[in-house]
Amino acid sequence: MATHEDSLPARVAQQLLERIMAGEFAGGGVLPSERELVQTYAISRPVAREAIKLLAARGIITIHPRQGATVGRDLTGAAREALVLAFQKERVVLGDLLVVRKVLEPEIAAAAARSAAPLQLRRLRELRRTLDELSATLAAGDRDRADALWSQGDPPLHILLAEMSQNPVYKVLIEVINGILWRAQQSNDTVMTDDHMREATAQHAAICDAVLAGDAEGARRAMVAHLEYTHRHLFGEEREVVHTPTALPAG
Repeated sequence: MATHEDSLPARVAQQLLERIMAGEFAGGGVLPSERELVQTYAISRPVAREAIKLLAARGIITIHPRQGATVGRDLTGAAREALVLAFQKERVVLGDLLVVRKVLEPEIAAAAARSAAPLQLRRLRELRRTLDELSATLAAGDRDRADALWSQGDPPLHILLAEMSQNPVYKVLIEVINGILWRAQQSNDTVMTDDHMREATAQHAAICDAVLAGDAEGARRAMVAHLEYTHRHLFGEEREVVHTPTALPAG
């Protein structure tokens, strides 16, 4: 470790970040205290405090007064916020992001059908049952319950498919890009009618069925159909990407 005091906080912060990325501290987990950092890295208390502040400034950890620091549960949040600011500068509209989705997600769905692990397939089957429940709930006219089931099925499905592709880059990109879109949908009060939700749910089910059957081309076609429908009916594509503090939906 360098002896220059100004470089020590950044170096300690980087080592802590590497430990977080290695899974030593899970999301929501507590970081070592300042005293423990002093002992582990042979540094002063001010250096330890500054290293923690550097991680907090990047949105990686949260500092709790008198309770220490915890690892954030949404480590893509900082990237999402930075992208939103960049998109604002370039006057990006929601339609631009939807076009990017149509490039990425059909291939992700096809890769998921080819490469899914058994545990991931089990999770997809559980999501498929949620879609069946959502369809039945819509048929019964219980929109409040349907909205809750939609939030349990839509964001998690797209992220799970990215995981199933076995390409971690896809997962990060989908969390960031779709997170911006989902947040924009909420903050702009985009109206999803019962018919829209019913159709989108059927499309989600078709994607799931193709992936579960190992049908890569079918999964690709089903995702294309879903994204084209989303583009036409569920987003105002010329609406600019806006910056709000709303968090990515859970799941």
